Amino acid sequence: MGLFQLKNFRVWAGAFAVMTLAVSAFNVRADDKLSLSGAGWTNYGMIVNSNDTSESKKLNGRGMLGTGAQFGIHYQASEKLEIGAGLGVGSGHSIAARNTNGFYAPFETGPYVSAASAKYSFWNEESGKLFLQVGLFPYDYAPEEQNLGLYLLRGPLYPGFLISGFETKYVLPVANTFGFQLHHQTGSFEHDILLTFETDWYPYWDLSPAYVATYHAGSVFRIGAGVNLYHFIPIDKSLTTDTIPAVKYITSDHDTVAIAFKGVKLMANFTFDPKALLGGGEGGVLGAEDLKLYGEVGVLGLDNDKAHKELYGDISKRMPMMIGFNIPTFKVLDKLALEVEYYGAPWIDDPSIYYHYTSNQPRPIPKSATLDTNNTKDNIKWSVYGSRILSGHVKLSFQAASDHFRPGLFNGYGDNKPAANHPPFFSPSDWYWTTKIAYFF
Repeated sequence: MGLFQLKNFRVWAGAFAVMTLAVSAFNVRADDKLSLSGAGWTNYGMIVNSNDTSESKKLNGRGMLGTGAQFGIHYQASEKLEIGAGLGVGSGHSIAARNTNGFYAPFETGPYVSAASAKYSFWNEESGKLFLQVGLFPYDYAPEEQNLGLYLLRGPLYPGFLISGFETKYVLPVANTFGFQLHHQTGSFEHDILLTFETDWYPYWDLSPAYVATYHAGSVFRIGAGVNLYHFIPIDKSLTTDTIPAVKYITSDHDTVAIAFKGVKLMANFTFDPKALLGGGEGGVLGAEDLKLYGEVGVLGLDNDKAHKELYGDISKRMPMMIGFNIPTFKVLDKLALEVEYYGAPWIDDPSIYYHYTSNQPRPIPKSATLDTNNTKDNIKWSVYGSRILSGHVKLSFQAASDHFRPGLFNGYGDNKPAANHPPFFSPSDWYWTTKIAYFF
């Protein structure tokens, strides 16, 4: 058995052992403190149109297939303390975009943690609540947003790339936040203090304090705002701050300025649900999600010196904004969401311009060859999402979009790098569709 096979065998054996113990514990306990949940899914989609023909790419008609399953346990240790844990396994493949590889990419499988958290409630009453949650847990400050948006907590800051796609971890009930959450609610007002570790973007493991506040005006209107001090508590200052040669930038005035990964993100969002005003509440012909109008605007970086303006544009170029509307389907679907986004960043939507190496380190400074203040064709993104739950356990969903989804491009065997993370969608006419069937309990 080779080393790669042995490592995979250990991962699978460990996951199987944990889940076996969880199921055994679930079967032997009779006090209803322990509960088990699970889900499985299969999805298939296709890139319909992509104008990216660089390096002899042929992306039109390339299929996208994936499948997976996850299991979780929830233990109510006491009236105030609850513990959650879960494991999942996902399978899929990157896009084979070049004929030299026969338009074929291998199917890859990997495990992940769907939850690993503890939650302590200081009080939980109808008038208000206060709890502390630690570990790896799901967090979503704008549950109406299905694809675009969520600018405060996902994606890097410099450069300010946006993250979206079909049912990503940020919009599903799986772990997307690693750190601490202190939640307080009183009446119509609720707010969160977050302290999160960076697990998706370099420099990894830096801590980012954040604050999110929300006000509910009954069931009709919700408004929220937040601030994220991104990478403000570095694990290794030499990687995050502006002291290393790799992040020096020379302006057009020949001044040398140090650029740091850290900075400030801002966010404001809203949701308007007119059904209560129209007399179309529960029991009417409209579904629970129909007619909801929602939106979000973000500010990705407040640094406004000459160097930051030259690299990332002025503040208006760092303000992504989206708006969404749930089209009425009169309970044929649970949700049919149309979302549109505008983001005037002056560089192409490609993380490779961020994740390139100088002195063996990624830089917050984009490659100079990719800086183009006239690059506007990718400013508009759109998404149409629909879903329906059948019999309380089966979910059917679909999406057609021109968004920030990056499926990864397979570069052929012998390439030790991860699949290239190029964006296939450069204009609103570039788009894909995908579908999913999922079972959950």
